[in-house]
Amino acid sequence: MDDLQPGKRVVVRYSLDPGDTHSTSDALGVISAADESSVEITTKNGPLRIARAQIQLVHEVPPAPTRSGRTHEIVSAVDLRRISASAWLPADVSWLHVENLRNESTDAEADVGLLQKGWLLRSSESVTRRSNSCLPVTETGLGWEQSLDAVEAWYAARDKSPQIQIYSAADSTTLAPECEGLAPLLSARGYAPGEATFLLTGATAEAADGAASPTDAAADGLTIEVSEVPTPVHYAAWTSERDPGSDEAFRALVEAAQPCEFVTAYADHPDGSRSLVAACRVVERSKWGVLTNLITRPDLRRRGAGRSVARAAAALLSQRGVRSYLVDVEASNTASLGLFDSLGATVRHRSWYAARG
Repeated sequence: MDDLQPGKRVVVRYSLDPGDTHSTSDALGVISAADESSVEITTKNGPLRIARAQIQLVHEVPPAPTRSGRTHEIVSAVDLRRISASAWLPADVSWLHVENLRNESTDAEADVGLLQKGWLLRSSESVTRRSNSCLPVTETGLGWEQSLDAVEAWYAARDKSPQIQIYSAADSTTLAPECEGLAPLLSARGYAPGEATFLLTGATAEAADGAASPTDAAADGLTIEVSEVPTPVHYAAWTSERDPGSDEAFRALVEAAQPCEFVTAYADHPDGSRSLVAACRVVERSKWGVLTNLITRPDLRRRGAGRSVARAAAALLSQRGVRSYLVDVEASNTASLGLFDSLGATVRHRSWYAARG
């Protein structure tokens, strides 16, 4: 996978002159655009365009902190939402921004999807809300009302009802600046927010709770395995809890992100067979671990299997130098909230999917 993807925060070492490998400089910032010949990085001093031929080294770094403190506690709500969204993207996505609209109207050859700014529009044949909703990330350049008009038109073209994922600022119940102007508009147009979802963050080393590797996290009678592809048994477990809509679309969502791994706790039986007890999906993004699809067999809950899988996932990330992780948990899922609280995670902000009644 190309390390120079828009939206990533990176340090780039590059030569100041083509062909001169000794005279170099470093740039720290977020990649705002990339094509075959060059990359544009937004630094604290403004945009910087670097020819790909002059790039010597690229190192991805976590999002910029908003204050001093531990890594998982100092990232903004919008950056946490970016990271979470990037781990669960359908094939049909678009960025709503005035520059994209201009490029489309002039038939520009540039890939407008590379701008990575504005509002992220997502659509999938899977019914998961995260893959069928609009996420405000930065200003669109269109204004609140015109932006919402464009969102509704985009979903109408797909014969779908629009959903908007709104979210609070970090450590607050007040809406984040990126979506606060939507509240009166959504209310006026008949949208209502659904159940709150909490985004929790934690330190991987703390969550691993002494496990140096995933296998060390296994509770008595369990075996922990890490795989790159889920099995039919995984899908059967996930879909037994909630209808995902199209099986094909759901599989595409689960398996599309790279790198992506699946941590599973199996129970071994005397006859040599085994059964899946708990599992979760682990995606690495922006030097963060994103945990999704955590599930435990209903008849074996509260026996340590879910905790073993979460610890194993944290140990896997910690082994790779990933210090922080996040997980989205619905407010009604008290078992998962209690699990991650026991592993040292804290609620950083809340989000809601607003839809018309």
